[in-house]
Amino acid sequence: MIGLEPVPAGWEPELQDFIKFLVSEGRPATTRDLRFRWVRRFARWVDMPPWQVDLGAAVAWSAAHDWAPNTRRSAHQAVKAFYSWAVLAGRVKVSPVEDLPAGKKFKAIKRPATLAEVEQARAVACERVGMMIRLASEAGLRRGEVARVHARDVVADLLGSSLIVHGKGGKDRQVPITESLAAAIKAGAAGGYLFPGADAGHLAPATVGALVSRVLPAGVSMHDLRRGFATRAYQATGDLLSVQELLGHASPETTLAYVTVAPARLRAAVMAAA
Repeated sequence: MIGLEPVPAGWEPELQDFIKFLVSEGRPATTRDLRFRWVRRFARWVDMPPWQVDLGAAVAWSAAHDWAPNTRRSAHQAVKAFYSWAVLAGRVKVSPVEDLPAGKKFKAIKRPATLAEVEQARAVACERVGMMIRLASEAGLRRGEVARVHARDVVADLLGSSLIVHGKGGKDRQVPITESLAAAIKAGAAGGYLFPGADAGHLAPATVGALVSRVLPAGVSMHDLRRGFATRAYQATGDLLSVQELLGHASPETTLAYVTVAPARLRAAVMAAA
């Protein structure tokens, strides 16, 4: 892959076989890319052949980095997945990192982007990046879903227009959109991908994320735009299951981590209980 630093001898062919295995499992491209990059970073740090790695080396690598809890969890998952594959593929008999802690998922304070922050970003964005912002903030799309928007994905429903969103794990969903957004997608896509590029015909998700991040206010991420959409949708309807479906989550528990209850509702609850 272009732009990747080389890994020590013996790693590259094994990494390529690992990626093929992830493809055969049906893992989405975002997961494959994340694990591929984590294992490459691990390989460069331990600086030894893959089948000489032991638990001590993996622990030392993790301990040498001041990562946030969720980052550490992601790193550990990638390395553990690589060596689990190695066992299945007959490269090793037992995974040397089997006892590497999986790490607990840290529930951070939710940070939905406000409408003022959305408008601030759109004011300085070019037309293309402005559309990326709209898709995340008006339809709740992830960066990978934004990257794959195609003209044919805008469809008519019984009440107006909807967007067929190509989600994680190859799961599609239909999200109602405004006529303004539908028209903008059709005009911008011109019969093809809305954001054409070299990644299967469209821009890579990482590129979309980087472009949007450049125009967002400090402390706001592209995913916060999606959280803002989720929060506004929930505050307007109080219907968690509908918001879950719009976001493409497998469970309502995941959706709960995205929405922020309006302060006025919290205050009303306290006053009612007092």
